[in-house]
Amino acid sequence: MKKVYWLIFVGLLLGCGSEAAPTAVPSPPPPTRETVLEAEIGPTATAVPPKPTDTPIPPTATAVPPTATAEPQAVPEIVWLPYAVGNLGEPVLMLEDDNVVYREIPVEVDIFFGYAAGWLAYGSYFWEPTADQQSVTDLYIYNFATDTDQLWADGRIGRAALSPVNEISGQPTVAVAVSDGSDFDLVVMLGPDNSVPLVEGMDPYFSWSPDGSQIAYLRDHDLFITSAAGVSGDPPIASDVYRSGQWIGDAPLWLGSSGYLLYAETPFVIAAADGSGTFVPTAENGTPLEGPRPLAMLYSSTTNQLIAEIYGMFGSNLAIYQFGDGFKTAELTQQIDDAQLAGWYEENESIIIVSSDGEATVLPLTPQE
Repeated sequence: MKKVYWLIFVGLLLGCGSEAAPTAVPSPPPPTRETVLEAEIGPTATAVPPKPTDTPIPPTATAVPPTATAEPQAVPEIVWLPYAVGNLGEPVLMLEDDNVVYREIPVEVDIFFGYAAGWLAYGSYFWEPTADQQSVTDLYIYNFATDTDQLWADGRIGRAALSPVNEISGQPTVAVAVSDGSDFDLVVMLGPDNSVPLVEGMDPYFSWSPDGSQIAYLRDHDLFITSAAGVSGDPPIASDVYRSGQWIGDAPLWLGSSGYLLYAETPFVIAAADGSGTFVPTAENGTPLEGPRPLAMLYSSTTNQLIAEIYGMFGSNLAIYQFGDGFKTAELTQQIDDAQLAGWYEENESIIIVSSDGEATVLPLTPQE
């Protein structure tokens, strides 16, 4: 009888062991997602760059002692997306250790506001109209160094611009056009709950001065300059700005530390920052300049050149103008078809341009006599 009980006991043990043994189940393949990049506003269309195929396999996770601190992440020198297009999870163009590469970022950018010193400012959904047809989104700030993402403003942002003097440590400084239901107000944000009001009732077209001390902005087609620390109360430095129309990427361009700004027309107008007047550059022979209205623009103080992305018949082209002394004259010295302006490679020395198939090229700037 004891032998029978023993056999029954062994059988039960074997049965329990077989139930507890894990069964290997093959992992399902990762889901695929069709990504659509479509700019609802704005003339620039950009092909979606292919996903990189050399993505390394992440190492096996290892427990980290509670006292250990995470090492800072690599911070790219530039991050670029076509304005108002976004990446929707696809790779974006970056400059890392002087190499132009495509990399994925862990946030899905729908509106690319800008990048500076490791901080990315973006809207997480494409602009949506308010009751009075103001176009707004929300504002997120992503920190590449710490791989953290934070909502700064919810659902009322028309434009945002990072200060050019941001540091990687601490919080960035961001100029923001916030909808009040009828117009926009210009504020400087130092964090989600930390903002300084500057201007009421402005248009969402503005830009930082190169030293981060001033902001040029538009109100009812007048161009003003205000201190970033508070409203200066000065009269406008130019009138009838963007009177012939504007597009979502418009912003006054500071011409370095020259004391002049440039804004887009056909092709452009220059305004003195001290309010002493505006003028339209001519060709060296005195004839009016001809050319389409610029979209994105950079100014090189080293070569005294304006690099402008313009809209051509079949997409974006690049135009390079050489200024004369005092910006009174300008000559179109180079035009590159099928190209977008991504940003500086070496500031004031060379630029990165992107063709419609996503290929990035470095173009050195050479002054023309």
